[in-house]
Amino acid sequence: MSGTLSSKRPKAILLSALVFPGTGHLLLGRKARGALFIVPSLIALLLVINNIMQRTGQIMDQINSGALPLDVQLITEKVAALSANDGPGMQVAVGVLVACWIAALVDLLFIK
Repeated sequence: MSGTLSSKRPKAILLSALVFPGTGHLLLGRKARGALFIVPSLIALLLVINNIMQRTGQIMDQINSGALPLDVQLITEKVAALSANDGPGMQVAVGVLVACWIAALVDLLFIK
């Protein structure tokens, strides 16, 4: 079994690093441990995507109504202004996602 683990470990690390945290654990057959990283990462990612979609919707509504002209500089400033008002929820979600990603990689490095 350890031969199988050592041969799959590089693939598992790459999978978790490049695809999604916890997916490498699934490759190694450690479903519970993989779920421990996948579930909070997925929830955090969905919160981040939801926030981005709301922000995009607000900007698109302003562009469609004519309140915001199609000027890259103005749109960039509007995005920055909306991002400044994200609040702690967005920072926590991004923090959880990054922490899970790093923790999944570290865990894969030290799996016996």
